[in-house]
Parts: sequence; structure tokens; C-alpha cells
Amino acid sequence: MKLTAEHVEEIVRSVLRELQPAPAAVSAPPAVAAATSKSVVVADGVITVNSLVVSEAVLSVAGVAGGTVSLLRGAVLTPSGRDYLRRHAVKVASQLSGTAAKVSSGLVIQSQRSAVVESAAGTAGWGIETVSGEDAAIGRVLQLQGIQPVVCVSADPAVVACLLNRRVDVRAAAVTGASDLQRLAERLRPTVLCLDGAGWSWTHLLRLLRMLSSAVRSAPVGWRELEQGAGR
Repeated sequence: MKLTAEHVEEIVRSVLRELQPAPAAVSAPPAVAAATSKSVVVADGVITVNSLVVSEAVLSVAGVAGGTVSLLRGAVLTPSGRDYLRRHAVKVASQLSGTAAKVSSGLVIQSQRSAVVESAAGTAGWGIETVSGEDAAIGRVLQLQGIQPVVCVSADPAVVACLLNRRVDVRAAAVTGASDLQRLAERLRPTVLCLDGAGWSWTHLLRLLRMLSSAVRSAPVGWRELEQGAGR
């Protein structure tokens, strides 16, 4: 192939583009960096961010990538912050009134990890446990019956709910983002909600967790509960 002057010029331009330094990464504004550095506490491997508005810039300065972060209860996690948690596999622990939560409003048992679920659970004051699979999730849920409300996150929530309902003292429901949660709470009064972590918005999940925290979990009016071990 015969190189023309145009070919040579294009090759030179291409080489020069490759040699140009990469643009510097966008850093957080100095004010954000200063404020965040003063409100970050690290203890027992958990990074506590004492900020009421948690954005990607705040999380980036706090250095939480790949670790566990604790947020203040009621803190607002911005869309960029939620995306940061998902992209950097950050686990969210809950915090109450500036101190680590010891008693949670409920418990999320997950065999399928979801950063959005974990973030919503942390904001709602719920605890989170990750187990090795659906069978382990079912076993753990059954251990907790009657102690606190439970949400079970798995790849096949309908099957998990069906298996849980084989126990006469369990009222489990598989829900999606399109479910009428208020109607479900009034008619079934579920003790366990089963869901897939995908397809849920953070706001919808937070509403679900708060609804389950405050819901009456006794049997609905006219509902005939069977005794444990009795035939159906």
C-alpha cells in the first residue's frame, strides 16, 4: 500500500491524540470534601457518614467503595448516591439518632443482593442478613416468625412465598412494584413479604418497609387460623 501525504498526516494526528494525557477525574467540590471529611467516622470496619444529604460526591470523598456504610436514619440518598452504592457494591447498615442501631424495625433476609434494597432498609432502620440461597432464606425466615416483620429477597419470590405458606403460622405474599400494598395489608395482613430485588425504586421499597413496620400482623377478621400441626 502506497502512503500518501494525507495518510501520513492522519497517522500523525492519531498518534498525537493517543499521547495526550487523560482528562483528570472530576473531584468533589472543596466545600463538599471538607464537610464530608468532618462527618465521617470509621469503627469496626463500618464507615459512618453523618450527613443528611448523601450524594455520589459525599460517598466518594468518604471512601466507602467496596465497604460498609452507615447512614443517619432519615438521611436523603440522592439518585447519584444510590447509583454509586450499586456500582461500587457498598453494603448499607442502619443508624438511629447518630448511634449504631441495635434493635431494627424489621429484618431483610436476602439470598439475592440488591444495593437498592439495602439502602432502603438502612434508611427505614431495618436490619439485613445475607444467606447462601433460597433454602437458607426460608429456614431463617421461619426462625424469626412472630419476632419482627420480615422481607425475603430472592430470585423466585412466588416459590419462596408458596413454601413459607406451608407453615400454618405464616402468611407470606409475593409482591412486585405494581402490587397494591395497602389493599394487601388490609386483606391479608402478611407476616412476610417476598420480592425480587430488581425492578423496585428506592422510594417504593422504603414505603413498603415502613408499611410493614407499622402494619397489624394479627389474623384478618373472619380468618380461621389453623393450629400448628393441624390438618387443612
